[in-house]
Amino acid sequence: MTPFLLSQLIAGVSFVLDVSAFHFSRKKTLLLLALSTFLLSIHFSLLSQPASAALMLLAACRYVTAIFSTRQALCWMFLALSILCCLWVWQGPKDLFPLIGSLFVTYAAFQKHPSRMRIFTVLGSGFWVVNNILSASPVATLMELAFLSSTLLSYFRNKRALAKESL
Repeated sequence: MTPFLLSQLIAGVSFVLDVSAFHFSRKKTLLLLALSTFLLSIHFSLLSQPASAALMLLAACRYVTAIFSTRQALCWMFLALSILCCLWVWQGPKDLFPLIGSLFVTYAAFQKHPSRMRIFTVLGSGFWVVNNILSASPVATLMELAFLSSTLLSYFRNKRALAKESL
């Protein structure tokens, strides 16, 4: 099996974990998301995308940390670590896409207001979609597009529900 095919298989398993994650308790959800992002780290390593791989590994650590704490100081720590991580493996301007995507998603993860969380998640997802296209990963691109669509749908459903409540 070629590294590319293996990477797509791993991304497919990650996709299944992502989809199933939100059907469990918060702790199990975060554990599944940590496993999913860890697998994506391997996926990007196989595609020779060190910035994406390193940032996904950091995201896995962030999810595990979030099981125990959601303190705002941790948000700033993970934002700084994302920048340092990307600088450490920097290969060129293309690495800005996973970095900016990670910064938005990290910031989103520590938002208390659901609408703000979804908006920053959508912004981050957009950068990851571009990254996945540039990385030539069809499975990761489809996975991120599905995640982005789901987040947008939940954002508009939430807005509509809030509008009905205010009437």
